[in-house]
Amino acid sequence: MVAVVVAAALGERVEAVAIGLIVVLGFTQESGAERAVLALRDRFRRTAHVIRDGREHEVPAEHVVPGDVLVVREGDGVAADARLGEAHGLEVDESMLTGESMPVGKTADPVAADAVLGDRRSLLHAGTAVTRGRGRALVVATGDATEAGRIARLVAAARPPQTPLQERLGSMARILAAGGVVLTVALTAAMALRGEPLRDAFFVGVSVAVAAVPEGLAATVTIALALGARAMAERGAIVSRLAAVETLGATTLVCTDKTGTLTENALQVVAVKPSGASSEADVLTAAVLASAAELLERDERVEVVGDPVDAAIVLAAHERGLLESTLAGRTLVAEVPFDPASRRMTRTYRDDDAREVTFSKGAPEVLLAEVADGVASREADAAARAWAEEGLRVLAVARSIGNGLVHVGLIALHDPLRPSAGSAIREARAAGVGVKMLTGDHPATARAIAAELQLEPEDVHARITPADKLAIVEQLQAGGDVVAVTGDGVNDAPALRRADAGVAMGRAGTETAREAADIVLTDDDFATIVAAIREGRRIAENIRKFVAFLLSANFGEVALFAVAVLAGLGAPMTVVQVLLVNVLTDGLPAVALSRDAASATAMERGPHSRTRLFGGADWLTLAGLGTVVGGAAFAAFLVGRAGSGDEQTMAFATVALAELVLVFSCRSRREPAWRLPRNAYLLASVALSTVVVALAVYVPALQEPFGTTALGAGDAAIVVALALVPTAFAEAGKTFLRAISEKPKGGTGAATMNARPREGRVAA
Repeated sequence: MVAVVVAAALGERVEAVAIGLIVVLGFTQESGAERAVLALRDRFRRTAHVIRDGREHEVPAEHVVPGDVLVVREGDGVAADARLGEAHGLEVDESMLTGESMPVGKTADPVAADAVLGDRRSLLHAGTAVTRGRGRALVVATGDATEAGRIARLVAAARPPQTPLQERLGSMARILAAGGVVLTVALTAAMALRGEPLRDAFFVGVSVAVAAVPEGLAATVTIALALGARAMAERGAIVSRLAAVETLGATTLVCTDKTGTLTENALQVVAVKPSGASSEADVLTAAVLASAAELLERDERVEVVGDPVDAAIVLAAHERGLLESTLAGRTLVAEVPFDPASRRMTRTYRDDDAREVTFSKGAPEVLLAEVADGVASREADAAARAWAEEGLRVLAVARSIGNGLVHVGLIALHDPLRPSAGSAIREARAAGVGVKMLTGDHPATARAIAAELQLEPEDVHARITPADKLAIVEQLQAGGDVVAVTGDGVNDAPALRRADAGVAMGRAGTETAREAADIVLTDDDFATIVAAIREGRRIAENIRKFVAFLLSANFGEVALFAVAVLAGLGAPMTVVQVLLVNVLTDGLPAVALSRDAASATAMERGPHSRTRLFGGADWLTLAGLGTVVGGAAFAAFLVGRAGSGDEQTMAFATVALAELVLVFSCRSRREPAWRLPRNAYLLASVALSTVVVALAVYVPALQEPFGTTALGAGDAAIVVALALVPTAFAEAGKTFLRAISEKPKGGTGAATMNARPREGRVAA
């Protein structure tokens, strides 16, 4: 906004309007993304039940205070950290804090003061959810004093680093600024020493400074990132910080949460092992009868309400067509809910013959110890241990008539992988992006998931705390990695905040995670992250293209001014003409370049450099192109001075048209411009910019503001011919490079351009 005021005060209305539009565009995009993220929070507003004055009251969750007695039941969210006084079959989903996908059994029995978060069985934590049972607990902490609040303080302390784009553009800006200052001072001093008026020397110096700075760059980068953000939103990724769009293209390592990102966060029955003469149907039937979940059919959609374990069992029975016959003719007469102490759930039914049968399910080591058949018990115990080592949750199922307990079979449950997770991880690795799993879940479960995904053991970190996760991210960044972090829980928020690119889940994610992240996924799918990385690579590649294009114009203008001024010929272009080229006629094609499709090898080449936009050879190429552009424009300038045309108009038109042709060559380092895919936006922008140049030259009302005069047919033909020279030079250079790269080496006949592109750095 300061730049807008200064530009307006100096009478540079075109630049003032352009910069103002940049500010408005950036603000609109980021505030719109913020509104989209904040709109997700409505469904997380909760109430709490507390005992006050001897009575139970429902109050807003934020009104709960230490000293309240919190009453929790199945389906409730926990509003504060609280110490249990009563627990009846109480289980709580703590995945948002710990990453543990299985519900945790709670008890009023005390635990060690130094117990880790996942083992605090006598405590409830704010933000978690009750999946089974009921209880009462004394509130001991609210707000910032809760476990979630402690994590929030870590989030506040974590500061995201500069993005790779900011680092690269900052480095380039320092180079351009230093070079521009040196050149401006040198040319101004040269004119002053020659005895030319100080006023003329000053204005030439201003012109050179304007020529050295790519005024259209800030606008083009902002627009390119905004368009990229829109493209990502269409693919299910809402961007709340524009720079994160390009950061994904530089990502070398993704640290991903397990639950809800790689997995569905929805338990399923994956295996059934009958015992003795029992069948799989017998096992599922008995398990359903020992469960309390209820199946509902709403609008042709099946929904299971209840504890996640019970729900998985009931759904499995429904899918196999067993549910209706299982419940028919039976009346529930007694129930002993699951309790962390007994580690089982028991239900007794009376059938039509007035016979009572009891069904139980629970921890194998508990139920199998009571089975009379020792051989069957030992076989089942071995099978249960084998399944547990694979990361499965195992339940034993038994029935009893009278006093005898009969083992029916085992059931294994699993939080299944997302169908796209494996292929997405393989695609990420092929693109030079490493993947690490950071989870608070049990090590056995994490190892099993990692094995399914073909992740190496050293890429898996289990039972970690939010502080651990944050420290791992900082350590990786210190080692040179550009780190993207994914997560959905409060426990992920500090790492999301500190990451180069934080990616939160929009569906199952917590509000804290979404607010800490740069990108929010609307589908909670790891594959969308890989798609976003691909989009980031495309945007990064296109930013490099249009920066090269804009710099070639600036180098050309600087070369033109340097030669003209040193030759004592005065300024070859006016300041307004330079601004018109830099902001408008070059700006429109530059924006259109940001719409180029990704190259076929974008994901194969690996992440781009964090610190450098261009290498040494690239700078030499740009300088060479700029010199040719400047030389062509200077030739036009000399023709104008020698003939009847206006020299400044001819130089201006040559620079502008040369860039409008050269932009097609800037789309690829090696491929000829005519072989590249069609970009309709680029064609339209070049046509529009050409019209702008023509209007500035031939419309009388615009000639005075832009310092132009109408060119005759002969001068116009000379301008067009000279404007084609830089593109011919660029295409000739490409032909030479292709010839060198395709030449067989060492008698092998292998062409280097056919070799697989170098993969980016993959972290262990």
